[in-house]
Amino acid sequence: DRCICLKTMKIPCRVITAEVNEKTKARLKDIYKKGIKPHIALFYVGQDPLTDIFIAHKRAAAEALGMKLSVFRYEKTPMFETFAKELRRVSINKDYHAVIIQRPLPAELRSPTIDEFIPLVKEVESQKYKSPYVSPVGLSTLSILKYVHSDFKKWAVGKAEAEFFKRNFKKKFVVLAGRGETTGQPIANTLVRYKMALVITHSETPDPSIFYKQADIIITTTGHKILTPENIKPGAILINFGYGRVDNKTCGDYSDAEVDGVAGFYTPTIGGTGPLMIAYLMRNVVEAYARQAK
Repeated sequence: DRCICLKTMKIPCRVITAEVNEKTKARLKDIYKKGIKPHIALFYVGQDPLTDIFIAHKRAAAEALGMKLSVFRYEKTPMFETFAKELRRVSINKDYHAVIIQRPLPAELRSPTIDEFIPLVKEVESQKYKSPYVSPVGLSTLSILKYVHSDFKKWAVGKAEAEFFKRNFKKKFVVLAGRGETTGQPIANTLVRYKMALVITHSETPDPSIFYKQADIIITTTGHKILTPENIKPGAILINFGYGRVDNKTCGDYSDAEVDGVAGFYTPTIGGTGPLMIAYLMRNVVEAYARQAK
């Protein structure tokens, strides 16, 4: 048994989120074309209460910035050709400045080519090769790490800061739990882009706890509880992007109460990475709007 008595810091994601939104609002004010609001098209296939909540948060964030969000919803999975044609029709429509695909998609629609139906300038989630944007979940991860590293003073991540992350985190053992297309893959791609080495665990990893116990930084994206005080290295940084519903409550990949006193820093389940990711998504939307306004 381990005697654990650490002072744990809950990472104030709300602070970063608010500051990202303020900068986005100021940026939009500079480039706004009177009478033409930034307009987002969101494609959603399926019926899931947690996804409905997440989309509602995206709509609220867009409206708070004076933008519009239209949802193209399919309760039943359409034929791939039908879905692709509608995605392309909307994507080339000048009334829409950004196009989002709510992931994960049903298996029948998952294709490496699906994002090719969206023009590069409008694909704000950074799923496409050579995207002009950085993934919102990836940026959220980098911002949190920088914020913690700078004693809660700096969170902004520049395009040329790969050396900063390589230099300051090269001795840190980073573990990413989950490799899904929604969060795991974009986070992994972003960390590699910023020269951070990592180990990825997933459902087929024989004993992921072996890696968790050694990790200085654990980023979770699974949507169900995988971390307990027994498999966390004392003082580790925990960043959660996995959300699920248990007894009609939103839960993360660890219990906030359980990791408090074990981890060095952790993102809370409520008011944590979700709003921050949406804030960065809206920032990308404004950048897409700016590029098209030119």
